[in-house]
Amino acid sequence: MYSVTHGIALYGIEGIIVGVEADVQTGLPSFEMVGLAASSIRESKERVRSALINSGFTWPRGRLTVSLSPADWKKDGSGLDLPIAVAILIASEQMPPIPHHTILLGELALDGSIRAFRGLYAAVKCAQDLEAKTIILPATDDIDQLPVEHFIQRMGAYSLSDAVSILQGHPPLKRNETDDSRNHQHHFPHQPVAKSVKTGSTDSPLLDFSEVAGQDLAKRALLISAVGGHHILLYGPPGSGKSMLAERFPSILPSLSSTEFAELKHIYSIAGLSITEQVSRPFRAPHHSITVQGLLGGGTHPKPGEITLAHHGVLFLDELPEFPRLALEGLRQPLETQHITVSRSAYTTTFPCDFHMIAAMNPCPCGYHGFSSELHQCTCNDRDIARYRAKLSGPLLDRIDMTLWITPVSASHWHDTERHTREHSATMLSKVIAAREFQEHRKRTLQTNTSPITPMDRLQTLLFDSPSVHLLIQSGDRLQLSSRSLMKIAHVSRSIADIEQSDHVAVTHVAEALQYRTYTTT
Repeated sequence: MYSVTHGIALYGIEGIIVGVEADVQTGLPSFEMVGLAASSIRESKERVRSALINSGFTWPRGRLTVSLSPADWKKDGSGLDLPIAVAILIASEQMPPIPHHTILLGELALDGSIRAFRGLYAAVKCAQDLEAKTIILPATDDIDQLPVEHFIQRMGAYSLSDAVSILQGHPPLKRNETDDSRNHQHHFPHQPVAKSVKTGSTDSPLLDFSEVAGQDLAKRALLISAVGGHHILLYGPPGSGKSMLAERFPSILPSLSSTEFAELKHIYSIAGLSITEQVSRPFRAPHHSITVQGLLGGGTHPKPGEITLAHHGVLFLDELPEFPRLALEGLRQPLETQHITVSRSAYTTTFPCDFHMIAAMNPCPCGYHGFSSELHQCTCNDRDIARYRAKLSGPLLDRIDMTLWITPVSASHWHDTERHTREHSATMLSKVIAAREFQEHRKRTLQTNTSPITPMDRLQTLLFDSPSVHLLIQSGDRLQLSSRSLMKIAHVSRSIADIEQSDHVAVTHVAEALQYRTYTTT
């Protein structure tokens, strides 16, 4: 007998409906699975067999064939165990057919219990987007947090027997109604392959800028960066506070919106991670030994990289020149477009990556060029310095909005009596929120039906007055800046004006923005 059920296979961050066809014919006992199944799905043959038998069902005699369609897409993941098992039960006439718009999701244990799997949240979201009517999924503790609209029937099952009962019209079992073996499982629950990641917690508060002694100019630059979403490069000698400043940057960013949080849960689910709290934005700080795929995403089975895990958050790249050259050059597209397209011979997929990049580096290999003291003298020659800085290409630096030299603070700033005068992150956050609200009000007021085409049109949209336009153009000619650099200076100037609640960009705003565009140590 022939049967068909449906599940979800993830492809990048998207999902496709997989038709699971099963057919039982007379002949020598065999079990064949076709349809470009990855190893994790081929291994499900033994899981499904044991789960069926241990759940009280009979393994069909004869020639069993399971086909996964579309046949030209490679499927991966253990979430297709449940639709495969149900298709076999229908084909062997142990249960009636099920409605066409029913999606089955779940990994099967050998005892027949249904487990969560990597990408469950994303699979449920994809099933919803693909207009499923009913979703049968693992009865996890956070089932109510899964993204299902009110018009979709969602039911959690603890075991294969529970799922079959639900599909035959019986109400889902409650936890205390399951049998002894299920209760034993709940006392020792299976943990899905997902590492919990907290974006923030009131029990473990974010680091605060009041803990940073001095560095008023750097704090000002980071405030501007937070207002306009400007990428920033901090460079200076070791111990000057570059990492300390970057680690406190999330504390001045507004909390995630519900839409942003849902997008992050989708992405982290695919990566095998889970975000447990919606307080602050993600902060990702990969080591410079990371691979190109680890940073940008990809792999045999496409997974999001660090830039996608930093979506709606902060990507901190410490020791920037030490990252692989290909990885750094691969940042060009994401910095401009907020997404990255990964193309391989077997697939092409796009990951979102609207992140806020903070990079840090030393001025030379030894770290003390431009800041020599009695204890530390630069030991690098001109060739060493040139080779070190050449690791960062011009096109990459051109895409960074702000650069700032970080000077180590003197010991006098460490005195406790000075701490009460330092600006707290809460104060800086209130300024960021006020400036962003001013931005939104300005954009609503200046809504036009056409997009600016020429640079002058864009400057007019940003409300530059004549003297500020003159200073910007004059500085561009003198410093030989590219058009991209000029527009980045213009946007930084606009952010400074927004902080000051100024309708127009003045000369003082442009002058301050220009000082964040130089890449020197003096």
